[in-house]
Amino acid sequence: MTEPSNYAVLSGTARDWVLSTQPKTPGSNDPDYDHIRHLLSPNAILRFGHKHFVSTAPHLQHDESPGDFINRLKSMSALFETWKIDVVSIAADVENHSAVVRAVFHMHAKNDPEVVQNEILFWCQMDEAGRKVVESTEFVDPAALMALKPKLEAAKTAEASR
Repeated sequence: MTEPSNYAVLSGTARDWVLSTQPKTPGSNDPDYDHIRHLLSPNAILRFGHKHFVSTAPHLQHDESPGDFINRLKSMSALFETWKIDVVSIAADVENHSAVVRAVFHMHAKNDPEVVQNEILFWCQMDEAGRKVVESTEFVDPAALMALKPKLEAAKTAEASR
């Protein structure tokens, strides 16, 4: 059996990283946190881009460790009925051990019938072997975030009143 090419390893790791953030059980809101940890280097840095957009959103202005990312995902996932992710395309750069993943997140907030499509680009830097993400910059759709904001606030209020 032949070894996968460096391109296949990098693109596979990046794809797995993005898909690891969706619910492990379709239709639920329960990501596989152990799988997320497995794909990230222990010292991975996760951040958001575009610079101007991030400068207008204080909660996106700091780098996250894997633990910080998982904590944020836990608090966010509680506000969603479910979501699913479609990977649209991947481009890998073997020389720089990186890959860009374009994905559409179909996000369904609790107590709201509308599914918001958030197209996100992930710029992933991998380790030398290409099997662990050491840095990931997430470029979200600001308009989708604005559409989600009142839905998530309503879900948070509903959770708090229980």
